[in-house]
Amino acid sequence: MVFERPLCVAVDGFTLHAATRAGGHDEAGREALLKYILRPAVAQERVTRGPDGLVRITLKKPFSDGTVAVDMDPLSLLSRLAASVPAPRLHTVRYAGVLASASKLRARLAPKPAVALQPTADVPESPRRGAYRPWAELLKRTFGFDVLTCPCCSGRMKLLALVTDPTSVARYLRGIGEPTDVPKRTPARGPPYWASRVLRRGGGSVEAAE
Repeated sequence: MVFERPLCVAVDGFTLHAATRAGGHDEAGREALLKYILRPAVAQERVTRGPDGLVRITLKKPFSDGTVAVDMDPLSLLSRLAASVPAPRLHTVRYAGVLASASKLRARLAPKPAVALQPTADVPESPRRGAYRPWAELLKRTFGFDVLTCPCCSGRMKLLALVTDPTSVARYLRGIGEPTDVPKRTPARGPPYWASRVLRRGGGSVEAAE
């Protein structure tokens, strides 16, 4: 057991950091904590493309053998990233202990929902907002791109009509010059096979890992 700093411990290759906390009513703290937990597997600023076509991932800290970067072909990188994607309908964040849903002590830690005031004759009832955020807001928070901003006038767009009739859809596609026939499906093929290239770089030397 190794104590690196206060409230941080490393045991048998596993590390636990308990120096950062977010209270039940600290929305900004909870958002920052969740963004840290749900951060991507590879930092974008550490990924570069080399002239030889390989993708280089610069390590934050060198390995014990002196490796400071790993070069691999793009398909090998995608294969490793795909292996870290969770299965469908699988929770990526799980709570244990007093934060578990079946814990008897959860009510003492989790904040209670605010009690809605009954509308009166003088105060009209305001529209209730659901617990889930709209898809446009989620896209803006995740990718920083507002899909409801018009690219021409920068104004706010809104849904005017939804065309579902096949005849109307085909007429609209012909009007904008798009094909109306369904494209033919490409024949099925087996998974691709390739010669994987993974190189470890450190101290001016290159070592082939695969």
